[in-house]
Amino acid sequence: MRPIALVVSIALFGTSASAQDFSELTSLAEGALVGIGVDQPVEGFEIVLLKDGQPLYRQAFGNWTLGQVASADSATKTLSGALVMAVAESGDGGFSLDSRLADFLPEYNKPGYSDITVRQAFSHTSGLPGDDVSSLILTAPNITLRQAGYLVSQQPLDNGPPGSAFAYGGLSMQAVGAAMEVATGKTYIDLFAEGVAGPLGMTDTSFYIASDTNPRVAGGVETTAADFARFTDMLFNGGVDRATGTRVLSEASVAEMITRQTTDAQPIANSPTDNNRYGIGVWLDQLGMAGPTVDYLAAGARGMHSWVDEAHGLVFVFTTDETSFRNVDVLSSQMHRAILAQIVTAGDFNDDGSVNAADYTVWRDLVGMPADTLPNDIDGGVIGAAQYETWANNYSRAAANEGIPVPEPGVAGLLLALLTIGALRRRQPPAAMDTLVPKILRHGLLADFAHRVARQR
Repeated sequence: MRPIALVVSIALFGTSASAQDFSELTSLAEGALVGIGVDQPVEGFEIVLLKDGQPLYRQAFGNWTLGQVASADSATKTLSGALVMAVAESGDGGFSLDSRLADFLPEYNKPGYSDITVRQAFSHTSGLPGDDVSSLILTAPNITLRQAGYLVSQQPLDNGPPGSAFAYGGLSMQAVGAAMEVATGKTYIDLFAEGVAGPLGMTDTSFYIASDTNPRVAGGVETTAADFARFTDMLFNGGVDRATGTRVLSEASVAEMITRQTTDAQPIANSPTDNNRYGIGVWLDQLGMAGPTVDYLAAGARGMHSWVDEAHGLVFVFTTDETSFRNVDVLSSQMHRAILAQIVTAGDFNDDGSVNAADYTVWRDLVGMPADTLPNDIDGGVIGAAQYETWANNYSRAAANEGIPVPEPGVAGLLLALLTIGALRRRQPPAAMDTLVPKILRHGLLADFAHRVARQR
């Protein structure tokens, strides 16, 4: 293995990187090289971290070099999702999310297939097969995208009528690519250059599988960490490229793209996880989450990983094609926690820049709620004792010099919090709540919260 390529402070997108100490993030990365925190060692990768568009961290590790091109695999779906929104914005040929494939591809004008919409095809709910790992349609270099679209129409609707189930895969997206070519009269490659790569200056991003005539819409891109970070930050920034001020997508298009297109009522027929929270070409949750939640996630089969944490203004990109998604899924989440520990003031629950007594009130009023409703929380899970401890520890340090006592939640208050958390996790309240709530009310501890729980009973 070659020595670690390490850059502590660099210029990225024309801006100097922060001098903040991300030693824990670096330690996690170095551990991954030798198999610590992952199932198998990851021999090389690059990390880019932005906060509100400004670079905080960029390093290459192991046998990787800064700016090295990686196969994006299924992270391509998010790039293509943005292109779908761009073409829908243009309205060329009447193309929209609610267009039917049959509006452009006559072979879909048959029972069952005629109702498939672009929206369904790009959120894995079209009814078409999802398991496309060995599909020759997506990897055949000597056919056109239009021909690929026809071949997809010959596949059975294994997953029921359109809209009835979630089946993750690329066949339906390949068909959308063919429909876009027909609607616009342009090749998919040209559309991608004009609508996404060109405006964002993504000079190191291109389709390499399977060919220019049959680009793999859902998995054929190779890119760099810097290119993908610029693209992802455009989404986070409401469709505007920060480097040039160019609007790539409308705010409405970005909002639609990152809005859930699926429902809990749709069973999972095929998926890399038990999660079906999906937008237009993008996951809306951290798969197999081991730490703080994310707002949206693009990931590839061989390790590419990119997420957005809107509450903290973060864009994170981890590029490699030398491992597997599963191998770095937990690592990515651990890195997220390490990043938050560095950039946020843990315990500042009202987000006013300091940890003070007012933050206790915020914690008290939100006990039992999901932790992502609490600003500057790095503990994850459900709001309860862990968040109180974080706040108390940091407030104690701040208050010690002024002799300010730390408010105590009280044994009964914490017991109520723990029982409520358990009830929420089981989705049914424990019988003990019937007697404990009145007792806690008599003690006057967390009274307002207990009243709310009692009313919900």
